[in-house]
Amino acid sequence: MGLALLIAWAGAVHGQVTKTFTGKITEIARGTTLDVGKKGTFYMVRLEEHPKIEFRLAPEDAVRFGVVEAGGPAQVVTPKMSKGLGWKVKLDCDADKTGSLKAPVYRVISLERLGH
Repeated sequence: MGLALLIAWAGAVHGQVTKTFTGKITEIARGTTLDVGKKGTFYMVRLEEHPKIEFRLAPEDAVRFGVVEAGGPAQVVTPKMSKGLGWKVKLDCDADKTGSLKAPVYRVISLERLGH
């Protein structure tokens, strides 16, 4: 009984910290975040069903999920690198968004390709 309650509680907590989106990838771009004393590169993905939302992936995650080919230091994502363009996907994101209300930014935790 205690284990069942623990699993139910963990599921409820997990539901509060992530947000799920599904859609077709229409854009893949590379960006750089600048902050005081920090600089980081990320990949940005947009979904057809959520055009005003920006989804960000760490470079290693974008390669691991297969969205992009591992590339060099170039700032531009070439069509050859954009393997995930047109994919229907499910994104699990950190529920704590950044950006504005009109243009929110979510950090992608996991990506699942739907309907290979």
